[in-house]
Amino acid sequence: MPTLPTALLQSFASDVRFALRYFARQKATTAITVAVLALSTGANTLIFSLFQGMFLRPAPQVPQDPAHALVWLQERPTPTAPWNLVNLTGTQLGLLSERRETFASVAAWIDAYAILTTPDGNGTGALNVPITFVTPNYFTTLGVPISHGRGLLQVTDGSYSADLSAVMSEIHATQLFGSAEQALGKRVLVNKTPVEIVGIAPRRFRGAVRDDVEPLLFVPMSARSETVGAPVGWMDDPSDGVLRVFARLAPGASFAQASAVAQQVAMTTLPDSAARVGMTRMAEVRHLGAVPPWEAGEELLLIFSLLSVLGLLILLVGWMNVSSLMVAAAVARRQEIAVRLALGATRGRIIRQLATESTLVSLIGAAAGAIGAFWALATVSARVVTGANFAPDAQTFAFVFILALSTGVLFGLSPALHATGGKHGVAGAIRDSGHGATRKSRLQRSLVIAQIALSQPLLVGLLVMLRMVSASYQPMAIETSREVIEATFTPSLDSALAELGPEQVERLVPRIAERPEVRAVVPAAKAFDVRILAESAEVQLTGAAPGWFGVLDVPIVLGRDVALADSASSDRPVVIGTDLAQALFGDANPIGQLLRSPARSGDAHDEIAMTVVGVYDARVPVPDMPSAGSQSHANIPYRIYTAHGTAWHDTRLLIRTRGEAAPYLGDLQRFVIAEAPQLPIGGIKTLLQRDEEERRMTLRLSLTAALGALIALTLASLGLYGVIALSVRQRTREIGVRIAVGAEPMRVARMF
Repeated sequence: MPTLPTALLQSFASDVRFALRYFARQKATTAITVAVLALSTGANTLIFSLFQGMFLRPAPQVPQDPAHALVWLQERPTPTAPWNLVNLTGTQLGLLSERRETFASVAAWIDAYAILTTPDGNGTGALNVPITFVTPNYFTTLGVPISHGRGLLQVTDGSYSADLSAVMSEIHATQLFGSAEQALGKRVLVNKTPVEIVGIAPRRFRGAVRDDVEPLLFVPMSARSETVGAPVGWMDDPSDGVLRVFARLAPGASFAQASAVAQQVAMTTLPDSAARVGMTRMAEVRHLGAVPPWEAGEELLLIFSLLSVLGLLILLVGWMNVSSLMVAAAVARRQEIAVRLALGATRGRIIRQLATESTLVSLIGAAAGAIGAFWALATVSARVVTGANFAPDAQTFAFVFILALSTGVLFGLSPALHATGGKHGVAGAIRDSGHGATRKSRLQRSLVIAQIALSQPLLVGLLVMLRMVSASYQPMAIETSREVIEATFTPSLDSALAELGPEQVERLVPRIAERPEVRAVVPAAKAFDVRILAESAEVQLTGAAPGWFGVLDVPIVLGRDVALADSASSDRPVVIGTDLAQALFGDANPIGQLLRSPARSGDAHDEIAMTVVGVYDARVPVPDMPSAGSQSHANIPYRIYTAHGTAWHDTRLLIRTRGEAAPYLGDLQRFVIAEAPQLPIGGIKTLLQRDEEERRMTLRLSLTAALGALIALTLASLGLYGVIALSVRQRTREIGVRIAVGAEPMRVARMF
């Protein structure tokens, strides 16, 4: 007699064989169920892996070490003020390093930008690049090996002399010198200070935490004063912490103990003057990983919140579909179930058989969905987001397994109970099957209604998103965009050369204008971070140079263009669009009219009055204008232009050529490098190329929204089709009787 475990295994194997034979007989129903599960599980696996890679995993190439810790410090000036995240000082770093019983190693870094050039010249010119100043033990504390060369020198004698060496990222070493090996021993100029490349970081390594910026160089902190002009003692200012600190915990030390030590250091270093006014600090030591969701920024958090809602809706729709399909299939099998019950099978045995079938088909569908999700993740990781690790791991497979198991058990159990229950028991089931029809399932109808109710708002929301994304892309006329070059210059924010950037660009303008292929050169328009409510119409105030409209073939239909003298005019002359002119003045002549905005702070002197001196054709698309800050202005209906009189660190020029501009891009870049070798070039491209890049990005977003809408529509369609198909099959005898007594086939079809 077999033992209990052996009997259970034999029974389970029998259930699996029976389920496979049933799937072979019901190919269409099985295929529909697997497709629904694959779509819903695949979409949620993709979203889960994106969330995991962005927020839960360490940065690329950083080992998943449970001893890695990140030190967070917050302070507030008064006991009732909100907490502000602050960096640590050199003094605090030293005190933490001394607590060897808690911290085996403590390291720090600070991000910056600098102007980088290569002394031997390789055609790239000056580059405004991100660099990271690190403590010498940065790589050893992380456990990240140097792929080529050596790491930074450890200071053992307590000296603080500048170490002008650096570790370069592998991708930038290949771009600048051809290969990582050739980069070793080379010197680069960081803000005119020579720095030797002694090592190459591993490929895809971007730093201790995930970030969108990939540093080109990792430079010792002792060289920060020489390279970016930091004042002496810059790390030790108690009122200005600049260091981001991470550590490796000592064996046996817990995060709670480390947090207590960090809190003690934070309060010990609090100046007496700050303590007297009520300033407090709160330190915490957390696992080193990607930025937590609540600290990743509103935009990224909103995107993942929407993706989570989207995934939940898709999952619910999939579950409803699967459950309705299983209910329909179980109801259609009432005759089979009744016969098995009559032959002595217990209700529990039948329920276990049906639950095995639903679990097995759920696992098959989940496996198919996971394969599709992993393929999509590989594409995203390689082409879209390179600063995070999306590779599947044990947690991902556990998520897929739990999702499949819950679908099979939860949504397979209710149909099994429904099909094997009923107040009439076996006799009722046999009587129903003998009449060729089964009792109508209220549960089945409820599930169909629920999944359609969930599918419709999901589909409508995704289609609205698709429409919004498509409407945001407004390319310029091809004839104009192929003849206009956009040249961007990015002087470093941290460099003493920063204030020289606008002067260098200003000197470049007449030199570029003298070139024979150039017809005109103007600074690009710049949107101010000012929204003005002028005469009940919200407008965006934008700076434009004289000739800007002409370079972009935007006609001035009334009045004149902006002029340099407008910058000093008390009338605040502006040029408005035909759309705003029609909205405010109708058919009246807008020239000379005043635009008044109400006082922004309740003070009448804060009122802004502007005089309309020109009207441009608002139907002609113009390139997007980056604002001086971070606000988005894409949803502002009207833009007005005033005289361009301010320079910014991110300087752009629009260059109109005589004919197609693409052949002149290389010559123009070499000319700029020769004329201003210390001026970093952010990019030189035609507006047509920029429009193509925006078009590709818009296409990706549109395809994402369309794919989500297609998944929602497909889920709803598959579920509804499967349920109706099963309903038709189980009512075949009734349909035959209706047609035999004279019912028209189309009338029967309309009934379904």
